[in-house]
Parts: sequence; C-alpha cells; structure tokens
Amino acid sequence: MEHADAKDRVFADYASWMRSLLGSPGAFYCYDRRAQLFWRDRGGLRPALSRECKRAVRRLLRGGPAPAEPLSCGEHCAQLVPLRDARDQLHGALLIVAPARSGNRDLAASLAPAIRTLQRELALRYQLLESRRRVAVQAAEEKLLHHIDALLRESHRTGPALAEILRLCRLYLGIERAALVIDGRGIRLLSQAPGGPADAGESLDTLLGALQAQMAGDDLLSMPVDGPASAGRGWLLLQGWRRSNFSAARARRVARFIVSRVHAVLERETDLLTGLPVFNVFESRLAEACNARDAADKRLMYLDIDQLHVINENYGRDAGDELLQSLARLLRTWFGSHPVTRISSDSFAALLEDLSDAEAQQLAEDTCRRFHRQVFTARDKRFRPSVSIGIAPLVPGEHGPAASLAAAQVACRAAKDRGAGRVEVYQQADQSIVQRLDDIQRVGSVRDALSEDRLVLLAQPIFPLKPGRALRYCEVLVRMLGDDGELLPPAEFLSAAERYQLMEEVDRRVVRLTLQALVATGHAEASGRVRVAINLSGQSLGDERFLDFVRAEIEAHGVAPQNLCFEITETVAVA
Repeated sequence: MEHADAKDRVFADYASWMRSLLGSPGAFYCYDRRAQLFWRDRGGLRPALSRECKRAVRRLLRGGPAPAEPLSCGEHCAQLVPLRDARDQLHGALLIVAPARSGNRDLAASLAPAIRTLQRELALRYQLLESRRRVAVQAAEEKLLHHIDALLRESHRTGPALAEILRLCRLYLGIERAALVIDGRGIRLLSQAPGGPADAGESLDTLLGALQAQMAGDDLLSMPVDGPASAGRGWLLLQGWRRSNFSAARARRVARFIVSRVHAVLERETDLLTGLPVFNVFESRLAEACNARDAADKRLMYLDIDQLHVINENYGRDAGDELLQSLARLLRTWFGSHPVTRISSDSFAALLEDLSDAEAQQLAEDTCRRFHRQVFTARDKRFRPSVSIGIAPLVPGEHGPAASLAAAQVACRAAKDRGAGRVEVYQQADQSIVQRLDDIQRVGSVRDALSEDRLVLLAQPIFPLKPGRALRYCEVLVRMLGDDGELLPPAEFLSAAERYQLMEEVDRRVVRLTLQALVATGHAEASGRVRVAINLSGQSLGDERFLDFVRAEIEAHGVAPQNLCFEITETVAVA
C-alpha cells in the first residue's frame, strides 16, 4: 500500500497496542480486499495458520459472513475481524491469534479500541490509494489525448498515423494489445506489448475471433468504426483491461474518443459520409481566395441543418446521416464549380468566387427551399428538414479565412435565432451579429484568463441611507486582466463567457477568490460587521452541483455563511 518500511513502522505500533490490551502474547495478520496478506506481526508466537483460518479469510473477503466462533489454529485460538469504514464498506480483515485459554475467547472485544482505530487507518489508506489512482488515470488520459491531438496536427500518412495512435493507446491505457481492423479499406493494424505472440497476424485473428464469438467480457473492449457502405464497418479492439487502472465507463469514453480520432485520420481528404472534400482541402482554396486581389468581391456561405440533434434523438442517427448526405448531394448538384465542404457534424461551407451579393443570396434562398421541399420518412413518421444559411464577404489577408468563416457562422447563427430555415447576410450595422462575432473572437481570451488566474475582484462599497448602521456592505465586481496587463470591464468578456457556457467556471472562481479575500482581511468570522454580495449567473443556478461547491468552499475556508449574500438579476430569476 506504501513504502514497506513506513507501513511496517505504523502497523508495529498497532501490534504493540493490541498486545497491551490482550495482556498476553498475540500474532496479527492483516489482509487487503483481495485476501492478500499485506502486513503481519507474529510477536514471537509464530503460529502455523490452519486451513480453516485461510478459508475463513477468503470467504469473508468474497462477501461471506465473519465466523461467529473462534477458529482453531493448533495450540492457539484465532478470531477473524472484518475491517470496515464508516459506510460499512469492507476494506480488509484482521486475523488475531493468541494462546488458547479462556481469557482470550473473545479477542475482538478485548481489542475493540485498537480495531476501530485500525479500521479508520485502513479506510484512510484506501482513500489515499484511490485518490492516487484517479490522479494517475487522469494524467494518463490527458497525455493520451494530448499526444493523439498533437499527432493529428502533424502531417502523417494514414497508415503510420493510425499505427502510432494504437501504440499510444497501449502505452497510456496500460493494456496489452490495441488493434484496428477495417477490411473494406485494407487496414489491419496491431500494437502489442513486448513479449506478445511473434505472429502479429495470428494475434490479430485471435482478437477478431473473440469478438465474433462475443467473448469480449471485461478484458476486451471493442468499438465500431463506421464508414460508408463501400468500406463496411471496422473495429477498434483494446485488450488487457484487467491490468489497467481505468474504470469500464472511462475506458469506453476514451475508446469513443479514439474512434473519433481514427475517423479524423481517415477523413484527411474526403468526408466518408458525404463524399465532399474535407475542410483542410477547402481551407487551402479559401486561403488563396482571401489573398487574391479581388478577395473583397468573393463570398463565403455557411450552412447548418436545423435541429439535427433532435432528429438524431427522435428518428435515429441513420435519419440524421441521410439528411447530411441529401444536403451534400444538393450542394454538389446546384453549386457547380463552387468549392463546398462539410465543416462539422451538421455544418457545411461554400466558397462563392464569382457571384454578386444578390446572386449569392438568391442561391442561398433557393437552397433553403429545395432542402425543405424534401420529405423524409423514418420510423413510420414523415418530416421536412430545414437549413439555416449565413453569408459573409471574404476578409482579405493572412487571417482572412478564419475571420471570414467566423463572420459567416455568426450570420448563420443569427438566421437560426430569427426563426431558422432562412438566410442572413453579415452586416456590420447589425448589432446582434456583431456582438456574436465579438464573442467568438473573445472566448479564447476568456478561457486563457481562467486557466492563468487572470480574474481580478473589486469591492464596491454600499452605504446605508440611514446613519448608525455598523454593518459594512459591499458588492463583488469581477474584472479580467488582459494580455497587456489592463483591467477589462465585464462588457469585454462576460457576453462571451455566457454564450459559450463559461459563466459557471467564472462564478466558481469569483466565489473562491472572495472567500480567500475574506480570510486574508480577517473577515471570515461571524462578527455581524461585514457582508459581501456575489452575483450569480443563470448557468450556476441551473447546476445542482453548484450549491455543493459553495458549501464545500465555505467550509474549507472557514468563512461564516452569514457574511455572504448571493444576488441574481431579475432576468435570471425569470429565466
């Protein structure tokens, strides 16, 4: 459980205490939850443990009852005591052996104080071990995700990139073998630990055989890698989880992430579902257009299928995929030579290089109508889809692609906000569109400020109209420290934080900083002289975990709750 010398010193003290309570020699054996002996102190008795004792230990730690009577152990008597925590969770067992005489028949009762303390000690050690395990698993997962994402940012051929992903999985997940099989694309890759079967093909066939025989169990995790009908279904196979510290739920979540990255590698040039060029290919054309002399005369169209997630939930993912494929066919048919791409799950983009504003808007409106005229049937229900479209002029220069895409996306979001299934053109005079674009550009700075602890609190005093009140009241105001060291007002960052679901993290940071300030200024105790008001967002109020966070922080900092006041705006209260 920890370094052997330190552990033995701690438990030796327990042994001495228990012998003093017995008033006679005694031997003690401590077992963990797996019935493995991790400490013993025989104190000169050196009894030979009987089979009856060993069987009783295994039976108890497998969920059986503790023996009601003392156990026979040669010339000695033994008693087996379960070690449980305050929640009655079994952490191990203590076997007590003492000379067989009447005074020692109820050994556990004689040692009750020491046993209770030992139970708490063991529970704490398991908590520490579990915390260390969780930290190690979290670190391994983060490293795996980081290395895979870094790999995808580099330029690799498909085969070597997939092989490296499998190697990283085996390394950071602590498993024996990782394999990827997509026969329709001729992909059969295996990464296995040193000392595995020399014949990789035979080892891979063994994994596939286990999958086909549905023998996966707890040790083999399989995830489908779906592709177009021509490629068929593939499989990501991860084996050897019994030696891994990852929980089953976490393993499945990581496996889903890995499958998404496998798709990313496969889709470097062509989107498997729609057959359209992938965004990287499109982005090259967009960059060329933004650097052309007539860049300002070109336009970018951003298309987003409305409520695709609802369609997936109500009609199944096959219906959603059919919609995506249908829109892709429509774009290929009606957009001619204009470059088109699929950006994300439900979003597309098109580069319009030789159309006027009116022509671009007409093409967008025709696309909305044609798509909505289609009738789809799924699960015996018929529905008509819709698509929202945003159009923006290209922004010339090096940063033009990102800026142009952001503007078109903002216009598309405005189309959704204004009823969906319609077209909006980006205009600087439209304040709601401009604000949305500002938020897109600022959200990265907000995330950086949160990760770098660049939120600053100010206290605004509130004075009573009637004199004589001793209570000092103030409201906490939050500011963000910019990259240049300048304090930014809320208007510069709160809108982006609200739009991109960062307000709860902001609120948590404000609560923690406020409590730290109260402690540092000597206002933590309930003196009745100070009260601090903290504003909360609707995102925090809607999260049932936020109250537990506040309680835990108040307790951790030792601040009297009556020194705090939480405020919400009328808008938040109504919402």
